[in-house]
Amino acid sequence: MPDTTPDPPPSAQASIAGRHIRALFLADNFTQVVRVAEAMLETVVSGAQVALWWTLRPGSPQASRLHCAPRGLRPWADPQQACAAMLAKTMLRGAPDDAGKAVWALPVQGHGGGQAVLQLQANVADFPRMENDATLVQSVELVARRVATLIELRLLKRSVRRHERSERVQKALFHIADLSSSEIGLDAFYAAVHAEIGQLLYARNFIVALLTDDGKAFDYPYSVDERDDRETMFQRRPLARGLSEYVLRTGKPLLLDANVREQLIAAGEIQPIGSPSVAWMGVPLAVNGRNEGVLVVQSYTKGIGYGSLELELLAFVAQHIAAALQRKKVAESLKAAYADLQAQIEELHRTQGELIENEKMASLGRLVAGVAHEINTPLGIGVTAASHLDEIFVKIERSTQAQESPATTKSLASARRCIQLILNNLGKAAQLVRSFKQVAVDQTNEVRRRIGMRAFLDDVLISLHPRLKTTPHRVEIECDPLIELVTLPGALYQIVSNIVLNAVLHAFDDADAGLVRIRVSITDGMLDLSIADNGKGMPEDVRKRVFEPFFTTRRGSGGTGLGLHLVYNLVTQLLGGSILCASVPGQGTTFTIRLPLAAGATGPGEPDNKPTLSKPTASAQD
Repeated sequence: MPDTTPDPPPSAQASIAGRHIRALFLADNFTQVVRVAEAMLETVVSGAQVALWWTLRPGSPQASRLHCAPRGLRPWADPQQACAAMLAKTMLRGAPDDAGKAVWALPVQGHGGGQAVLQLQANVADFPRMENDATLVQSVELVARRVATLIELRLLKRSVRRHERSERVQKALFHIADLSSSEIGLDAFYAAVHAEIGQLLYARNFIVALLTDDGKAFDYPYSVDERDDRETMFQRRPLARGLSEYVLRTGKPLLLDANVREQLIAAGEIQPIGSPSVAWMGVPLAVNGRNEGVLVVQSYTKGIGYGSLELELLAFVAQHIAAALQRKKVAESLKAAYADLQAQIEELHRTQGELIENEKMASLGRLVAGVAHEINTPLGIGVTAASHLDEIFVKIERSTQAQESPATTKSLASARRCIQLILNNLGKAAQLVRSFKQVAVDQTNEVRRRIGMRAFLDDVLISLHPRLKTTPHRVEIECDPLIELVTLPGALYQIVSNIVLNAVLHAFDDADAGLVRIRVSITDGMLDLSIADNGKGMPEDVRKRVFEPFFTTRRGSGGTGLGLHLVYNLVTQLLGGSILCASVPGQGTTFTIRLPLAAGATGPGEPDNKPTLSKPTASAQD
């Protein structure tokens, strides 16, 4: 039935057209443009409909890339026809359907590379009237212009967004580059990089996997994941056939979704590990041309995925992480080398100090020995002469003439007392000289022997019993009976006895009942001998000089200052060990001796039997 609705008068048509034009230019999206276009058509053709296809991508259009407005409301809208009209750049008319309706496709050239197509559906019989209606043709042209303008606006907005994104990316990458060369630790570096990349793409799940155990396992220095627990999933584990391993094998970035994952699983390339994600990206971490790990970003949320731009961005970030790893490794290596060098320098300085101290002590020992040797000769002559003179006076005293004269007898007795006094003092001087000579430490007097330390120390205490029983002090031994030492037992006897007697003499007040504890152990192939007392200790100025020759705190009480000097030379020169003295006033004194398990000069034999202990030839003083 023909349309009998009368046309509105010209003034009414102008009013309607003006209203439509205003609505058209107020429309800010494609759906509104479609509504206005349909309203314009209603003024000419009843029941006509409009659909709009558009794309912002330049080049040859593809039907799969076209967008439709209004979406889902026009089942007759044909994307294939729209794509063909874009390619032909001319109007196309489709074949009428059974109801006598057909579809026109009118291409609209957008600005800046975008394209659009207006599709009009109406009765075939109405098309001639539509084509001849000047007002309608002008309205369609206005719609096409508005569509072109909206396309241009869309392109401008996208360009602005791209520019803003580019600025954000550039700023973030500069910041990441700065972080990679900063002095912060790797943990803080990973967290900062995660925060930066989270500003550019969806990165709520961010994982750094590094090879370890000579490339046989993955370690996870940094991992943040919404599904998988760090304590169970992201601990060191052997390499398997997961996605990270696949990236490592191929050496290429990987972008996948659920479909690609299923294809890789079906091909046997990977095996499922952890929670399945909606989208997954992984790029290799290459250090000096060798893949050392994988950087992973994934999404568990539907509708959130990744594209080639995000993959390219992640690959760029991976380069900076790899560079930071290399710099951190080099820095840590340099720090370790520097620390080792410092330790070696300190050890060299310590050794140098010990050598200087040893040489000083050895020089003093040689000086003392030389002086003692020179003094010993006139002392010997003096003793011989005094003894001879004593014998002469004895003969005179026994003669008859001397006995008949009381005065002579008295004078002879006085002379003999003087001679005896001379002999006694010369004997003391000779004994002191013998003590001096021991400082030289004759290394050829003794053969080294194997001794059991516990039995040896027991024998030392038995030999010191006459000196110790007159004091209230105790000596305790802590030593494994199985500990043995190849050494010069006479020298070791001198060391232990001198230190013990020195403690008895100096460490305790007369009323104290002190304790001297001897401990023996083996550490790092060396024998550690500790002799400690719980006495009054020493001030620092005394402790520093304790091994110096002739230094004593009891000069007026019989001390000569040679006992500990002798000990020092025996330990460091004869036995090849070291000795330290630690003392704090009120907290006692500890002598720590370290000896090699085969100490002393090499002798002609090395029997396993226990040696006969040498008795000390000098009094243990200081």
